[in-house]
Amino acid sequence: MKNRPYTKAILKLFLFTCFVILLTGCGKSTGKLRIGEKVADFRLDTIKHERFYLNQYKGKVVVLVFWATWCRPCKTQMLAMRSFAGQPGWQDVVTVFICTDPQNFDQVKSIVKNLEITSPVLMDHEAGLFNRFCLTALPSTLIVDQKQRLVYFKIGYNPVMLNQIETKIMSLL
Repeated sequence: MKNRPYTKAILKLFLFTCFVILLTGCGKSTGKLRIGEKVADFRLDTIKHERFYLNQYKGKVVVLVFWATWCRPCKTQMLAMRSFAGQPGWQDVVTVFICTDPQNFDQVKSIVKNLEITSPVLMDHEAGLFNRFCLTALPSTLIVDQKQRLVYFKIGYNPVMLNQIETKIMSLL
């Protein structure tokens, strides 16, 4: 029992060190996204084994939703956002769902089929893009404007957020 204060101190030092490493790792210019900044181009494969490049949608509004197969709020958001596809006047809006855990490809396909998702679904192997953007939780929603600048960013999902997303998109069209 005499070593207990030292154990707590070592644990606190370890946690502080991890926190500092996390902060410094996400402070790089290629990392954390900021509203108004340009979003760097990326390439991911779709669920249909096609290539998706962000820069191929320059001139369009792109909604990026990061999700995972185990995330219930992610699936709720995906289901709610299906209505965005094909909405009148929204031909210049692309909604993309980015799966951060595509290891079980059959499970990803099953979820996409069951939710009747027609928007592109991208495979973010080992959560590479998720980590590159220094995102911290799922779902994470980003809106990129026609000049590829970040104009909206939210973590989590609630029904009110859907109205915020719609309002932001309408202001860009």
